[in-house]
Amino acid sequence: MESKIESWIKTHLSCVRTTSAELTYERLDSQAYANLPVIYQPLDVNNKSHWYDIAICSAFSYAVRGSKVVLDVGPGDGWPSLRVAHNFEKVIGIDPSHRRVSVQRQNAKRLGIRNVEFLEMDVINMSFPDNSFDGVIAANSIEQSNNPILALEEVFRVLKPGGKLAMIFENYDHYIPRYDKDEFLWAEIIADECILFYSLKEKHPPREVKYALFLDEEWLMQEHDLRRKINELSERRYRTYDDEKFGISFFERLAPFVIQTKYYELSHFTSDLLQETLTRIGFVNIKGVDINIPQLSEFFEAAKKENKLEKLEPVMETIGEIFGIVAVESSVPRVLDFTIAQKPSL
Repeated sequence: MESKIESWIKTHLSCVRTTSAELTYERLDSQAYANLPVIYQPLDVNNKSHWYDIAICSAFSYAVRGSKVVLDVGPGDGWPSLRVAHNFEKVIGIDPSHRRVSVQRQNAKRLGIRNVEFLEMDVINMSFPDNSFDGVIAANSIEQSNNPILALEEVFRVLKPGGKLAMIFENYDHYIPRYDKDEFLWAEIIADECILFYSLKEKHPPREVKYALFLDEEWLMQEHDLRRKINELSERRYRTYDDEKFGISFFERLAPFVIQTKYYELSHFTSDLLQETLTRIGFVNIKGVDINIPQLSEFFEAAKKENKLEKLEPVMETIGEIFGIVAVESSVPRVLDFTIAQKPSL
């Protein structure tokens, strides 16, 4: 169901459909804001998120264990490709964003990791032959394609018989939006661009849409009140939409300064919807892993309380990897936020 703002935009502005790669990922210097351990910063035994990173990467590797060549769909800054590459003969990462692929290659070169290859390619239109990969991994990327069902069909096609998919997805059972509908409004003023972004996330049906209103900055400079509001919106990314302050009248006043409007719309999964989709495509042995890895959290807190973390530094990676393995071994026969599925053997 459209919001008031979305309805107004579609009615009053000429909207050109594009992709999340163009409107979001092409615009980021670092998708992870340079916070990834190992890729951007050294492992810190006192940082709980670093332990979690080790365990999740271990879970990805263990879920597709035995694979020689693995495909990573949408690795962002090179994650988890660069973190799991040592476990396989080769990892090939694909991303539709030219900028992301450039960053991935730079990170691989800087880290000296040579058994990875990053290609500019869309998962819904892969050029790989059938049965090309022993395993496929994907971290919150399948649903970023314009057609996530087709994306999973393509993953199934390029998997070898008996090969496994391990994916984390934005589960709209409990992920965002927090309510039935979440709206965000923010602006970006970069170089010669002034853009107003409006994002809507809905649970029923699970969908996400993002609009980018490209504004004529020179003309806008003459409207001091509007410029002040745009500046305010640029100070914080993903600002929760305020209907009273930035209602329809605000957009009506902005309309004369809109040069172009682009948008993308994404379909998202719930647990049941992903289960149905994977089954219909032909995947079997569908299992869910508790992405929170509660045992690791308990372990970390106990070690911290007893001042034992520093002593664990030499074996931090080994311990973290074990927790990832245990998480996969403890999987249950249903879709969870971290899901494993297999292409049937011949």
